[in-house]
Amino acid sequence: MRVAYLVLGVLLLLCLLPVLLAAAAVLIARAAGCIPEGMTFTTCRILGTDWAEALTTSLTLHWLGLFTLPIAAALAALLLLLALIDLLRRLFR
Repeated sequence: MRVAYLVLGVLLLLCLLPVLLAAAAVLIARAAGCIPEGMTFTTCRILGTDWAEALTTSLTLHWLGLFTLPIAAALAALLLLLALIDLLRRLFR
């Protein structure tokens, strides 16, 4: 049963990863004072190197969330159902 929790948790994290990476890219860009132009960053210097392309790529990953977030919702429901079954088994022993 613990393996099922671990596998479902890892899969849930992987499904949420595109949205989390996009949010992290926005936070990093704001902290670095990058200049956004639409959905891209033209200049973004962090520690002397240009990170505009990497941040733009990370920012556009949120579109992958259109596919992974429904899967994440199904995995979360399955995880909750599994936890409920496990709880009921422990209560009625």
